[in-house]
Parts: sequence; C-alpha cells; structure tokens
Amino acid sequence: MTDPAVPWSMKCQECGADLGGLDKKAASICLRVMGDEETRTYFLCTSCDMYSIWVYIEEFFTDKENFFCSGPISRGEGDKAVQMIRTCPAPDMISCKCAAHREMEGWTV
Repeated sequence: MTDPAVPWSMKCQECGADLGGLDKKAASICLRVMGDEETRTYFLCTSCDMYSIWVYIEEFFTDKENFFCSGPISRGEGDKAVQMIRTCPAPDMISCKCAAHREMEGWTV
C-alpha cells in the first residue's frame, strides 16, 4: 500500500479538488477479483458532487502491488456502492460472503 510516512491525498477525478486521505473516505471494501485482492475506496467530492475511487490491487501469484484512480462516478452510482458497502459486516475481509461482496466482485472500475 502507500507509505504511511508520506502524506497522501486523493484528488477528484472530475474537478481535481483535494479529497483528503483515507480518513476522509466515504467507504472501502476488499474484494477477490479474478484471484487478486482488490480494495476499492470511494471518496465523495463536495465541490462537484461526484465520486472518485482509489483502487489497490495485490496480485495473487506475484504479490505485486498496483494502484490507480478511477472515476468520476455519478453521485447516484457512488451512493449505491457506498450504501451497499455499509451493509457488509466485514468490508475489509476478502473472505466475507455477504451480498455486498458477492455483487461488487462483478462490478468493474
């Protein structure tokens, strides 16, 4: 993941506004996507009312880490994802088999 000693801040993928660090996220969930561990973290921009997603991937066979930003995502689509994540009893566990994990593993970013 990112180096905790280096300040990190998400940028809005629509307007470029500073959305803050992980402590400012709207929601986050860890998924198993095609064998890889994928963490999707949603941020809401109060300037343009759009969501941006920070995606962290740890590859299954190589343990290689990748990350990228995705978006913008409409407020409606982002709210749907955030509400679904909040129904999960353990969003940070890729082994969770709740409805949110099962459904979101099929979503592309």
